[in-house]
Amino acid sequence: MFRQPRVLAALLAALLAPAGAHAGVWLELLHAPCWTGSAANLVQDDGVYGEFVGAVDCFNKDFNGGGARTTLSIKAFQPWEYGWVFLYYDITGPFNSAIADVLSPNEKGGFFGGLTVAVSLRRVGEKVLGTKLGLGPLVDVSLKGEVEHVARIGALFYYGLVWELAVPFFGVVAVSTLVRDDPAFEGVDLQVGVVWEAPFLIAGQGFLFAGFFQAGLFGEGKGRGAFATTSGRPYLLTQPQLLWDAGRVLRFAPQRLYLGVEYQVALNRYLIPGKTENVLQAMVRWNI
Repeated sequence: MFRQPRVLAALLAALLAPAGAHAGVWLELLHAPCWTGSAANLVQDDGVYGEFVGAVDCFNKDFNGGGARTTLSIKAFQPWEYGWVFLYYDITGPFNSAIADVLSPNEKGGFFGGLTVAVSLRRVGEKVLGTKLGLGPLVDVSLKGEVEHVARIGALFYYGLVWELAVPFFGVVAVSTLVRDDPAFEGVDLQVGVVWEAPFLIAGQGFLFAGFFQAGLFGEGKGRGAFATTSGRPYLLTQPQLLWDAGRVLRFAPQRLYLGVEYQVALNRYLIPGKTENVLQAMVRWNI
């Protein structure tokens, strides 16, 4: 899976933004300092990929850059009459200049993101039938199509269903069942995922537990063209976030400015067998 680390995502990457979410634009700035990694614990380093064994705040050394990395994520969600549109774009090294001394050119504004257009089957059904539809704990089902863009590699595609659920204590829960169609491989894969947001209070302080999980179940078969020596594999990626509502305390505005952390766990990273990536990142989120 040729994805840049979203030092984001969450969700809502990839992602799975549900029909019940509020319209708006938000920014996420994330940084992994790689304080727990060094050359002494860098293994499997073939000049392209390497892992910092035992580190908790380092990306893998790879084509996206070194272990320490900063990412700016730009996200927008907008409902329309019969569905919703969601887009997100992650910029790696957003503040690095053209003469910055970096490990990879991708650390100079490299990007990864996607655009989703979804049609709400509930809203269409209500229009056709002329009445409101009560689906119990199933809030809505949307037909989704997404194009994902990866810098210097190209586009891949997702299509399938997003199931939005009403779950106690959660503001948003949406499950996705999608076909992952990457033209670099001969077949397609089934990707399942869930995205969530749960606001809560402790001692009068506001917090937000958010994130997403996604997994490719079977792999996409043999590679084609420049990827002929590779093959699609099952994978897992999750990025839970725990954020404190700093805007409430600073009187900026509640639910506008959040500070916290995101922890990314990836298995079979970039579809490389056995390649893992576990990264703790400091995070700022601004709901504009």
